[in-house]
Amino acid sequence: MELRELVSAHLPNAVVAAIIFTLYNIYTGDIADPATIGIEFISYVIAIFIGFVVITPILDKIFGSVTT
Repeated sequence: MELRELVSAHLPNAVVAAIIFTLYNIYTGDIADPATIGIEFISYVIAIFIGFVVITPILDKIFGSVTT
């Protein structure tokens, strides 16, 4: 899969998940500083995006070979 296809397939999902995690942390009071909010949001996006890029091919290989 090309990098452009990976970004278009997984980055929107990673951003939505990062927004949810960041809003939860703001709601619970774990983070309140704007710089910390930005740093945590970016780190969540990167971690989740890498997770999607790594896990998706593995799951495709595992479940793609199963026939019903």
